[in-house]
Amino acid sequence: MTRPLQFQLAIWLAAALGSLVLCAAQTPVYQLLYSAQYARSQGGAPENVFEAARDLFYFLSTAQNGGGGPTHGPSIFSLTGTGSAKLISAFPFGTGAYGLAQAPNARLYGTLFNIPTKDYRYFSVSRSGQDLQQYPVGMWASLSALIAAPEGLYNTVTYLNSQGDQTAYGFARIDEKGKVTILHPAPVSEGFPISPLVLAADGNFYGVGASAAFTTPGFIFRLTPSGDYSRPLIFPSDVPISANGPSLVAASDGNLYGTFGEGGANDTGIIFQVALTGQWQTVASFPARGNYQALIDPSSLMEASDGALYGSTIHNAIFRYDLTTHALTLAYQMNPDNSQGSCAPCNFIQGSDGKLYGTAATGGLGGGAVFSLDFGLPKPTPFVTRMVPASGTAGQKILLWGGHLVGATAVSFNGVPAAAFQVNSTQAVVATVPVGATTGPVTITTANGSFTTTQSFTIQ
Repeated sequence: MTRPLQFQLAIWLAAALGSLVLCAAQTPVYQLLYSAQYARSQGGAPENVFEAARDLFYFLSTAQNGGGGPTHGPSIFSLTGTGSAKLISAFPFGTGAYGLAQAPNARLYGTLFNIPTKDYRYFSVSRSGQDLQQYPVGMWASLSALIAAPEGLYNTVTYLNSQGDQTAYGFARIDEKGKVTILHPAPVSEGFPISPLVLAADGNFYGVGASAAFTTPGFIFRLTPSGDYSRPLIFPSDVPISANGPSLVAASDGNLYGTFGEGGANDTGIIFQVALTGQWQTVASFPARGNYQALIDPSSLMEASDGALYGSTIHNAIFRYDLTTHALTLAYQMNPDNSQGSCAPCNFIQGSDGKLYGTAATGGLGGGAVFSLDFGLPKPTPFVTRMVPASGTAGQKILLWGGHLVGATAVSFNGVPAAAFQVNSTQAVVATVPVGATTGPVTITTANGSFTTTQSFTIQ
């Protein structure tokens, strides 16, 4: 009996990878949701994607066109899970944009720079694309995407002198009123952040840095929301800091995990683990060149609802790392011809439906791709890590901060339903303390499940 081609392929891959096997809960299903026809088309070069409501996503297109067709600059699009896209907001040609994120107040924030004048600023806009506001920051240019936190939005920045040289770095905080504060400004000679920030379980931000861009020794830095800076870890000098990484994620087990695109047993990249106290170890090495060429040179990382880490390599392989068994497996191989998107890198989030949603700035029909991958993962359940403030009176609004909160259907304070609540993002729900509530835990419910805080909300 002739075996199906897919079965033969699985056997071949397993043999080629040795301990690295093709492994998924179901046959992965890829769906191209959006792809502009050309690299300069409006909607081209999509950056990060995030879910703002159930089955409603947003992404930033960084493509520009100054001639040979309609003139346009970067654009913001909304997108449904079935691929229906809508232009929300657009910026003029000659303006660069980067790092779209949703704040606890529900507005969309990002970074802007005017290419001819080197004018740097942040912006915010409503989810409908209205009420554009801009916040100048002089010559402080953004280095990474924004990350939301209860205190506002943060990212890494560098100061450019009149010749365009980077002379200092720091961290920017943007509050809900648009006030921009530069935290821990320091000369480049002291080190340089080379990864986006991640928000860890202790409420602090972490990232990867180097003594100069992409040189060793690298280090892990810590930044408190108020701006205190420290380095809990300096990597050994033989750990290479490559241009294919690093990536970093704060996992549910309380540790940081990241990738370097070089190093390890085969010099093809590693996954490393860092405790918040500074201890670190390599937990997985990517295979040797010549075994299965695509599963080398990792470039992104995220955690999904099955408790595993997923990421991409620059060769269009999607990998899975199991935090329990420590198995590194090939989860999906995107087309080598880049027709599904070119993962250099592919950045992923998990939607409320359990699917992974990703972006590739190039490939697809020609202008990059926004796509979904269905591995049959559990639908992510909600969780709350902070209540801001953690005490109050009836009628007071409280920020519930956590994850997978979109589509919340109920909030209660020690069993008493909230007087009102509003879902502002997948991380933020604002609830009003009801009359009759007593001190006790807060429970939030979505279509995927419920979560009750271990910390009590104190009624004053």
